[in-house]
Amino acid sequence: MLVVAFSLMRFIETAIWRQWFGSLDFQESPLFALFLLLWFVLMSMGLIAGGIVWLTKTSWQELGWVRKGVLKSIGLGVVGFILLYINIIVWAMLKGNTAQPEMFTPSPARLLLVMFFAFGLPAWVEENLYRGYLQPLLAEKMSVWPAVIVQAVIFSAAHLGYLSHPLDFGSAFVTGIILGLLRKRGTSLIAPFVAHGLFWMMGAFMVIPS
Repeated sequence: MLVVAFSLMRFIETAIWRQWFGSLDFQESPLFALFLLLWFVLMSMGLIAGGIVWLTKTSWQELGWVRKGVLKSIGLGVVGFILLYINIIVWAMLKGNTAQPEMFTPSPARLLLVMFFAFGLPAWVEENLYRGYLQPLLAEKMSVWPAVIVQAVIFSAAHLGYLSHPLDFGSAFVTGIILGLLRKRGTSLIAPFVAHGLFWMMGAFMVIPS
């Protein structure tokens, strides 16, 4: 139910984003900042704090927010980011897309907006839901490796209506595997959170297509 709720919320968010702002690129405006803040509150408070922590009685520590080995987790997160970036390049090549993205130096406003989005929405919400809550729940019913694979399948399937090419689901599946393995390395959720957030931070340096 939580996965379905998140998928619907993200689909609605994306549709409104495209309709109100003309594309899925980041807009340097107070209205766009308010838009991101609203969805952060809805998903963070409603889905994570309400749906997981309050409804299922799962503590933040059980989700993986622990202080032990923070520096190691951050280092693993950086490695995970590199793997995620390689993954997206490989799948782009498989699709025959060899065009180089338009890169530029972002303004401070764009950098802050993308940082808030990257770590506040996809990284925070998805890591809490898939790697923080779902993967350990699956691991209780099966061994860890099948749990990583199953959550990756669910993670990629949850992008239905959001991804535009069939091979994009392969990319999302491998992304789920990489992030799941980062969670498997220990009890901390910091590593996949850092990797996921840094990956989306790349949107600050390139134009996001419509």
